[in-house]
Amino acid sequence: MKPNTLIATVMTRDYPTLLFRLLLALCLTNCGGGSGAGGDTSTVGAVPSSTTTNQSQTTLTETTRSWTLDRTSPETIGLETSQVNAVLSHIFTDPAVQSVMLVKDGYIIGERFSETSSAESLGTSWSVAKSFYGAAIGIAIDQGWIQGPEQKASEFLTEWQDTNKGDITIGQLLSMQSGITDTVNLYWAEDQTTFAINYPKTQEAGSRFFYSNPTSQLFEPILRRATGLDAHAFLRQNLLTPIGIETESIGMWLDRTGNHPLTYMGLDMPPEAFARFGLLMARGGLWAGRQILSDAFVSESLTPKSPFYGYQWWILNQSYFGQPVPATLAAALGLDGQKIYVWPEADLVLVVLTDYAHSANQGYVLSDLNFPNTCGARGSCPGSTTDEVPSFNEFELIRLLNELH
Repeated sequence: MKPNTLIATVMTRDYPTLLFRLLLALCLTNCGGGSGAGGDTSTVGAVPSSTTTNQSQTTLTETTRSWTLDRTSPETIGLETSQVNAVLSHIFTDPAVQSVMLVKDGYIIGERFSETSSAESLGTSWSVAKSFYGAAIGIAIDQGWIQGPEQKASEFLTEWQDTNKGDITIGQLLSMQSGITDTVNLYWAEDQTTFAINYPKTQEAGSRFFYSNPTSQLFEPILRRATGLDAHAFLRQNLLTPIGIETESIGMWLDRTGNHPLTYMGLDMPPEAFARFGLLMARGGLWAGRQILSDAFVSESLTPKSPFYGYQWWILNQSYFGQPVPATLAAALGLDGQKIYVWPEADLVLVVLTDYAHSANQGYVLSDLNFPNTCGARGSCPGSTTDEVPSFNEFELIRLLNELH
């Protein structure tokens, strides 16, 4: 199987599609709508309507990089509006897109939204959350709660002691090389932490990459047992709040028991919140002079441990695409088209979110009736009478982003 074909396969397996659609067909009467044609979307804020460069405008220097994500024109940082519009327009060839936000040098230089959304609209992460909670593990290492990637996970997951999972390391969990291969069944489990702890190891740990939702859900008991805080509280206190994310207005999903934070999926936030995390990673874990996450852990996260995967980050390199690439970016990727692209060398972050239908009044306890609904926009809901909406060409996106550097 070609690498890019493999990627497409595993990234569509956050939940079991056939069973998911069958059960939801019986339970749901409305999966929510899409955003209309991509060509009808509006561009606001950072990209001015004129493409003429103001030659008298002062170009920003390295010392004026922003941490506040202020909005400015591309020309202010030495780029052209036409270049930015090319990126936004390419992404919106996918009519299921809800929002796009492009950040360069810490400034929002381009953003675009569907007809029914705005900069304040929440999107959902699906598996993009893996990268957040992978970073939380890194912070726990920095703080001394966890010794490091080489520590055995069984020192926290005591259920694994004296079993064939006893030697699995924290690093092997982070790099998806634990030998635990399930991607489908976890979503349907009632107690998803217990399911993840008990799921059998079917391959030799450290031997190869297996994309695995239970592997990432294990961050929940590890963080709780190591730090004394549940995963949501630890993430809020040590990552989200320090980088300026208003945690009172976001959604953090729990499993079907309502007791266990989900760490393989389940963050609902506006695009700027996702962009702030991307900027943290692009700048080596530094935020406005404070080291939130060690540069060493960020570097390891964005360095492939297998051909195209680091610590809970995809590495969009030649192995990922199956062909030479104009630039190598890292990405947090989630079901139905949720994406954070990070390019540290260019100090560039790009967030793409799919149209999302969920009311905060429904709460954030996962069930067959209450779930992160992106299938409406993607055209993959039960009973959909249209073909599933394909995403934009990701390789072409990398080419367009390369022109911004």
